[in-house]
Amino acid sequence: MGSLKFLSVSPAKPAGTKHSSIVPSKTQAAFRVAIQYATTALGAFCAFLVAVDIVGNNWELNHFVGDAKHLFTPLLNIYNASQLLESFAFPAAWSPDAVSNVGRFMVTTTIDRVHDDTSTFYHLTLSQHLVQNAANDICGTLAKTYAIPNASIGANVNLGTIQDQITCIRGNAITHMFGSTMTDPKAALGDNYTTLSEMGYVPGRVGLDMRLTTAIQVPPPGQLITTNVTMYTYFSKGFCSGCRPGMEMGMDTCAIVYSYNDTTNALVVRSSHAYVGSYHVLGFSFYRRWGALTSIIIRSLCVLMALSAFASSEKTVRWTDPLMLTSWFKRIKHMLAPKHYRHTNHAFKFVYFCFNSDLFVLLYSAAILMDEDIAMVYARVMNRWAKPAGFNIWTTLRLWALGLRWLWFNLALLKLLKWLCNFVSTVRFNGGNKIMGLLNFSSLSCVYLTVFALFDRTDYIEYGNSVNFVLTSATEDLDEVYVEFGDSWYVRGLPSLLALMLANLLLVLMVDHVVYRTWWQLLAKNTLGRQHMFNSTSILSDMSLPVEHGDLYSTITVNARTLCTFQWFFTGHLTCFGLPEDPDFVRKFVSSKLATSRMNTAKHPSIDAKQQEVGEMVALVDTNQVAKDEAALANAAAVADAAIHMIVQDQDGYWHLYDSEKHEVQALGMEVKILRNAAYRLG
Repeated sequence: MGSLKFLSVSPAKPAGTKHSSIVPSKTQAAFRVAIQYATTALGAFCAFLVAVDIVGNNWELNHFVGDAKHLFTPLLNIYNASQLLESFAFPAAWSPDAVSNVGRFMVTTTIDRVHDDTSTFYHLTLSQHLVQNAANDICGTLAKTYAIPNASIGANVNLGTIQDQITCIRGNAITHMFGSTMTDPKAALGDNYTTLSEMGYVPGRVGLDMRLTTAIQVPPPGQLITTNVTMYTYFSKGFCSGCRPGMEMGMDTCAIVYSYNDTTNALVVRSSHAYVGSYHVLGFSFYRRWGALTSIIIRSLCVLMALSAFASSEKTVRWTDPLMLTSWFKRIKHMLAPKHYRHTNHAFKFVYFCFNSDLFVLLYSAAILMDEDIAMVYARVMNRWAKPAGFNIWTTLRLWALGLRWLWFNLALLKLLKWLCNFVSTVRFNGGNKIMGLLNFSSLSCVYLTVFALFDRTDYIEYGNSVNFVLTSATEDLDEVYVEFGDSWYVRGLPSLLALMLANLLLVLMVDHVVYRTWWQLLAKNTLGRQHMFNSTSILSDMSLPVEHGDLYSTITVNARTLCTFQWFFTGHLTCFGLPEDPDFVRKFVSSKLATSRMNTAKHPSIDAKQQEVGEMVALVDTNQVAKDEAALANAAAVADAAIHMIVQDQDGYWHLYDSEKHEVQALGMEVKILRNAAYRLG
């Protein structure tokens, strides 16, 4: 899952390390390249889905275009329920007079939002969906008897039906899988609310289904007429009694067969069905809340912030002195626009920044949460019509983009778990809390693996609500039944959905740590690796740096420019816990380096001595011997320069770089390394 998983060998071999050259086979090399390309492609696809989400699932833009407003056509000249009764013919049991008080309230809100002059509602289009079979055929509701007492032969009549209902639900996804709510006897047609309650059903949604047609002519008595009629659907759905409902809208072409009975002055629709191959035009109307607009603004600001900060990271950020960050203003400036050198640097990818920055992850998650009340309903309505309609690339991309939103909930949840793990832990030293080490991804590929379950979150909620029964006013006085928000369609499914998220997250982490257990063990033996795993809210440990095996510690070779950028990222975009290194490790680390220093001194004369020796021998040896001595001089310099350093945090969570003699590397010394484009070896 990236170059980081493969051990590399460095020419310098300090004490405490033990190298073994690992040359991957052709198959392993090809697999590694394939994984790298796949990770890059997945990153590009995720970025593309974020763009699709910002544009395709942008309620403000969708509402501004206004393509859904044509679905209001039958109600444009209707301003109240009385005018609705005068303009349309209704069956006796399916009219505005036959519904409950909540139903009348929904009729009124339906008419009001048609004449929404103050932009109180979003009117959104959800594309067109092919009618291929009975799953998307809703025309059968029109097959009823309509009283038309004042109609004459040849007159135009508009038909309508209205039915209010309460959907009662039993169980959830967890009880369906591990309990008996799916297999227990289900409610039957005609059961009342008392019976449903005894069977474990709970009211979960209140609705009003209103269908209105374009005009048809009254035929001569007894004559069967076959014709096409346009039917408009207005399905209001509320998730607590008396709450402002959302409203699903639709338009279908229905083939009806009807006749006129002059004895009863009734028009009888004997059959009604949709044309296979026609399209259902779908829309939805939501109450316009401040959260949706705020969500768009915050997400846009997050993207701009990420681009700004990532652009800074492409340069070499200066090594930061904690004393320079004494105010909130300086910290924010350092986080978004740090001081830097002009030397280019590619410490990490843009996706790494978006997935691992505390500020980006938490702000983006908060923005998604503000908009989730609309997004969940929007996704459910679109998914219900899109699945039977067959594959449509634009619809599928928008649904995937809505599912991808929850990826940041996954990341935020994992960061919260790391923070809580540190908060409740009594561990005093970095690396002591083994549980915290498990709460990390080894690479971007593992992060992407967590998103596939989220793509099916709508189907998962549907499965949890699949044992349901629609209670209508034909069998029950619905004024006596009410819906509580905590038991509503989506809220009741959230615990199961969160359980799925957590289980999916832990499963991916477990597989990651089992498959790459050797690499994780190496990373935990390095002070830079421990800053990722145990000493911060970082959840992504892929630094794309070579790791070398050692008995006491592993070694990571990192360019000074890259190290400065990582220090900036940890200082400005992560929460560092400020745990010190274990004193026992520090003593062993220093002792091993002292032994190494003595050994190198014995093996190699000092650089100055070697230079003098080479100068004295120039006149006495041939050119080849001089070249050999110069190579020895270079090797001695390399050994002297291969000092092992370690990264530690102070109590305030700021990084400090120390050499093997416990001398802190100052910013000036770091600048020299940056100008030389040199590297540090971190143990």
